[in-house]
Amino acid sequence: MSLVLNTNISSLQAQNNLTKSSSELSTATEDLSSGLKVNTAADNAAGYAIATRFQTQIGGLSQASENASDAINLAQTAGSALSQITSNLQSIRDLAVQAANGTYQASDRSAINTSVQQYLSEITRIANQTTFNGTNVLNGSTSSLSFQIGANVGQSINVQLGQGVTTGQVGQISEISTGDISGAFVNASGVSGSSISLSGLSITGADGTSYTFSGTSTATSAQDLADDINAAGINGVSAAVNASGGINIYSTGELSVKGAALTGANGSGFNLTTGAVAYGASGLGNAASGLAATGVTYTDGGTLSASGSLAGGDVLTVDDANQLISRIDAALTTVSNFSSTLGAVQNRFQSTISTLSAQQTNLTSSQSSIQDTDFAATTAQLSQAQVLQQAGISVLATANSEPQNILKLLQ
Repeated sequence: MSLVLNTNISSLQAQNNLTKSSSELSTATEDLSSGLKVNTAADNAAGYAIATRFQTQIGGLSQASENASDAINLAQTAGSALSQITSNLQSIRDLAVQAANGTYQASDRSAINTSVQQYLSEITRIANQTTFNGTNVLNGSTSSLSFQIGANVGQSINVQLGQGVTTGQVGQISEISTGDISGAFVNASGVSGSSISLSGLSITGADGTSYTFSGTSTATSAQDLADDINAAGINGVSAAVNASGGINIYSTGELSVKGAALTGANGSGFNLTTGAVAYGASGLGNAASGLAATGVTYTDGGTLSASGSLAGGDVLTVDDANQLISRIDAALTTVSNFSSTLGAVQNRFQSTISTLSAQQTNLTSSQSSIQDTDFAATTAQLSQAQVLQQAGISVLATANSEPQNILKLLQ
């Protein structure tokens, strides 16, 4: 090897290697101090972009999980209020059953009605004042709410809240009220208590299923007829003797009664629906639709839709009490269905939270494999870089001293 003065190749090589080992030492130190092997885009351009995208998704999933928790809290708030409304409805029903008892006087029913009105007012108050973060959830003013349960646009669940549960929004029923039917149970000799055949009676209940009484079905009084209707188990349909000596037939949904072919005890035809007054809505044969509160004459076999509400209900008479019982049953069905929907919503959001948690965990694992420091490997690299740096400094010092040998040649 030539001995030259102006260019020290050994020194330059030592400097290059020292620079490399110093850079590796610096990188290892940064990785160990930050815990990341991708600190900037320069460390790993593709990995940095992917890890950043993962972080965006992870953050979105975390917030989505919190959103789902908020939805559960909202549903629980509404559910708790509905439980109180159900309790009040059941209390009203108990009082209505009490008031329907014939042993009570008008003054007694008036006293019972005082409690009924307080319960009705409380139901409306609960429905109007149950809110979640300023949003009313039980009076129907909020038709639906959308909950963002994903990291991306469009990943949402809509919860329907359009069903209000104030007294003016629940308790819809349909009703047919007949006049006095005691004459049907009087035979040709004028003896009462004789039976009539119910073979011509057909009633369609709330679910649209029609029940037709068999030819062996008979009744000996208005109460017996009401008992037969109740015993038939027609969906949503109940019956009770009214103050006129006839019967009231109630349904929590649609109601259709065809009773023009009944045979009275005296052998003559007996029409259960002629002159009957209907309370409800929709087509009644030739009768008007959109019935007024006073009712219209019912058309035999016409269809009634439920209408009205608990608002204004009372127990001042036996008929009023029976009607209120039917309306309470309809209201309880509405409230329980709403509660069931909210319960299902809670389960759905709980499932969503579990799914989001799994997604977040998997994305975090993938992100970690890209950007997190492997301390075992990096520590080894640090030790290697430290040794190389120290060796490089020593070698550089030796290389820098080589030109001094030229002085020996000049002595």
